[in-house]
Amino acid sequence: MKLCLLLAAVLLLAGCGSKKANPYATANRALLERIPVYPGAASPRTTVSGESNTQFGARDWTLPARAKPDAVIAWYERKLPAGGWKIIGKSFETLRASRGRATLSLGVRGRTLEAVANSRGG
Repeated sequence: MKLCLLLAAVLLLAGCGSKKANPYATANRALLERIPVYPGAASPRTTVSGESNTQFGARDWTLPARAKPDAVIAWYERKLPAGGWKIIGKSFETLRASRGRATLSLGVRGRTLEAVANSRGG
């Protein structure tokens, strides 16, 4: 019985840490890390999906107290093209852009700046 428990523990521990990084999730995270950060934005929180064909990465920043949504969006309209992004849409304090197959959506919700990236487009 002890041998069975020992064998089970060894097999369980052998599997720990062996999960490979999902290339799609890694690419989405890399896109988010290259987005220019609005001046004064702080406390980024990142979420990366990596389990299906509709994967994405999201990052939220807290904007400065006096940041106005239209000023934040205008700042990104100037900054994103310098990084190779093409602005493809703008509405409701949200900006959409593409670069190759990748897509990016930036939106202001209260004091939160939200970026959603998809390295494969969608």
